[in-house]
Amino acid sequence: MTSKTTVHIAGVPINSISYEDTLRHINDFVRSKRKVYIVTVNPEMILNASRDDSFFEVLEKAELTTPDGIGILWAAHYLSKPLPKNKFARYFQFYLSLLSILFTPKRIRNPLKERVTGVDLFREIVDQSTQKKWKLFLLGASKGVAEKAIENLSKIYPDTHFAGSFAGSPDEEDEEKICELINQAEPDFLFVAYGSPEQECWIYRNLFKLDSVKVAMGVGGTFDFYAGKVKRAPGWMQKVGLEWLWRLFCEPKRFSRIWNATVKFARLVRKEKMENNPAQ
Repeated sequence: MTSKTTVHIAGVPINSISYEDTLRHINDFVRSKRKVYIVTVNPEMILNASRDDSFFEVLEKAELTTPDGIGILWAAHYLSKPLPKNKFARYFQFYLSLLSILFTPKRIRNPLKERVTGVDLFREIVDQSTQKKWKLFLLGASKGVAEKAIENLSKIYPDTHFAGSFAGSPDEEDEEKICELINQAEPDFLFVAYGSPEQECWIYRNLFKLDSVKVAMGVGGTFDFYAGKVKRAPGWMQKVGLEWLWRLFCEPKRFSRIWNATVKFARLVRKEKMENNPAQ
């Protein structure tokens, strides 16, 4: 099993890991026949975990927690820097680090190596499954979306074995029926698209009820992208971490979520740094 370095943001562990390292770990999990779940952590998740102890526990116990979002890279970088003694210098450090997200994004790729997003990791696993003969099950999203995603992906990866799909719901009263359906399909991987925190909590409650599943992961709106229902941000925006701005432009109703993932998250991180470095 390959080793991994971890940093903490508001107590939530985040692995400093690349896509290549992540896939290596996933292969190790499958070979060892362990049952694990992966969380691609974004700022909104950390904000939710800071308010909800039960969700914090879900994130804390994940086998892998990858940095999904430029804000996670920024937070790890900002928290790693010594806090200046001068009050004005502290404010300058904070706002300069935020500007680095836009103007010098490469500077904040330390201590976390890179973003490992749910959308792209899902695609990498689908790609590898054609050679590894992994069986995949897609759970969640609106009715028909997962099926359309499978149809589109099958054109690119015709040898991938999609064991099944089901929209369902994250409601606890539906869990027995859904687990039975998944067990009948006998997948190796389960991808859950109920949105966070519902999808992670669903996996946490049900993973050990699923006989064949070795790796489970919440994927948010990933099925919508591959079904063609939602258009992804241009490549240059993805590279500089501005996908959130694209989503806001396309879906203005997401403003409150974007506010949480940017302004409120930045405040939370700054508060953590101040509390961990009291004035001398």
